Amino acid sequence: MRSIVAKGAPARPWLGATIASGGKVPAAEIVICSYCDTVHRRAEVPGRRTMRCVTCDSPLYRGNGDLSAMLAVTVTAVIAFIVANALPLLTLTSGSSQTRATLWRAIMASYDTDLPFVAIALTLTLIVAPAVELCLLLWVLVPLCLRTRPFAFLGTMGLLRTLRPWRMMEVFFLGVIVAVVKLSALATALPGWGMFGVAVMTFALAALSSFDQGALWRRAEQVAP
Repeated sequence: MRSIVAKGAPARPWLGATIASGGKVPAAEIVICSYCDTVHRRAEVPGRRTMRCVTCDSPLYRGNGDLSAMLAVTVTAVIAFIVANALPLLTLTSGSSQTRATLWRAIMASYDTDLPFVAIALTLTLIVAPAVELCLLLWVLVPLCLRTRPFAFLGTMGLLRTLRPWRMMEVFFLGVIVAVVKLSALATALPGWGMFGVAVMTFALAALSSFDQGALWRRAEQVAP
């Protein structure tokens, strides 16, 4: 870690403070700007404000670090994920025929129409990546909320960081909304409980992104044997 001269009081209260040269700082208290590599010492954040780099003004982390709330949102996302996969997304009615479209049927339809790569991409981004991410979050959050360090914590956190860009539930949710609008001109399209599950999971995953992930590291350091 390069030595940085300590700066005075930040010009704005939500800016972080750089680390002074010398002195030992716990690893969990160090925040490095991903844009300019300025090293900061983590400071308490009032409310849910965003801390920014003192050099380039880029966002560093948010003040929302309540692990119990993070666990509650994760459990909500898990339930919504099960609903989204188990129940129909849409019910299409045209005359006397009725079709129920589920997430798995959409993937199989892509495969049956000679689009195997599309089916694989849908499976990975809509099912595998969100499912693994939610399971890993539960693996980490439940022990930390119980004041114990989860097994393989470092590897789990690294895997979470890798998986996060691969989930595309937000894009899929927008695509389903567009499909409902276009299909309504050809048939009666009624959103099902699966659509509700996708919507809840989309907002839950977005809410999880708003939490301070550094809170996981700090709690793990506190309960480390």
